[in-house]
Amino acid sequence: MTTWGVAFVGFLSAWVWNEIFLRFARRLGALSQGIPNQRRWDSRRKPIIGGIAFFIAALGLGAWRPAGAEVSHAFLAGGSIAFLTGLADDAFVSLPHIKLLGQLAAAAASLLFGGHLLEVGNTPLSLLFTFFWYVAVMNAFNMMDNMDGISGTIALVLLSSSFFWLSDSSHLLLYAALSGGVLAFLYRNWHPSHLYMGDNGSQFLGFVLAYWGAELWNSPPLMPISVWEKILLLIGLFALLAGDTFWVILVRLWEKRSPFNGGTDHLTHRLARQGFSPTHIAIALGLGQILLVLACAMAVLQGWLPWIPLLLIGVSGVAIGFFHLSELKQPSLAKQAEVGG
Repeated sequence: MTTWGVAFVGFLSAWVWNEIFLRFARRLGALSQGIPNQRRWDSRRKPIIGGIAFFIAALGLGAWRPAGAEVSHAFLAGGSIAFLTGLADDAFVSLPHIKLLGQLAAAAASLLFGGHLLEVGNTPLSLLFTFFWYVAVMNAFNMMDNMDGISGTIALVLLSSSFFWLSDSSHLLLYAALSGGVLAFLYRNWHPSHLYMGDNGSQFLGFVLAYWGAELWNSPPLMPISVWEKILLLIGLFALLAGDTFWVILVRLWEKRSPFNGGTDHLTHRLARQGFSPTHIAIALGLGQILLVLACAMAVLQGWLPWIPLLLIGVSGVAIGFFHLSELKQPSLAKQAEVGG
């Protein structure tokens, strides 16, 4: 079956499951708690079941196994732990260190079952770097899941770019199915949304993107380049997630607040306080992610490494930092950002 066919099946499957779960969510109590217990911009209580359909799509493809498709044991092991970690956090609002242990366990399980190592020339250092990569991406994606349409749009752009970056991967059909599932999720998550992804979804998709990046690290387009060029290229592709996470942590430390407590102090929140609507923010960040992917692809094709990724990282970092730093002198907004999540 073609990648487009698998993507359509992934979309249809996720759409059906989301409609079913939406009708049972309130009866089951699977609802967000709203601000102040969440970091989301919208404080209304909504079902947090969007991620379940992603997990089902991955399991379904693994069971179906159309010609050319693979869902490796490494992906299933790590993805299952990531999903269950997020599901537990949704159910019990677990402490940050418990979530961290789950993220480390997901990375460890993936590696134990043969997952990709981000090789930097030294085995212990490569292991540390790989664990850091998984934890960083999973946390960054989880932190960006704070407003309608944002995290799903970013994930959709990255997963869809697999057609270029990972065209020879045995997981290409898996990424296609998940792209379809994310598109179905966005149908219900676009502002004004009817459901949230939940930590079950953001942890699972965060793992998927980290696994995607680790696989890209070892793919033919990147194999001829140096370790530093690979690092810069990956940061360039994930510049929106990395930039927002970097500035959120930096500003919270500057204001002597814990970087581990959620709040409405992310780029999306700051843009909303500048008067932009959630729809416009989602479109802007989606277009920004598309530009990052296209620019990084051109850098590889035209041999413009490492300068294009460096430029992307610099421009993204300065632009994101501008909106973060513009509110530093406004104590009322800083206090507003103290809400937990």
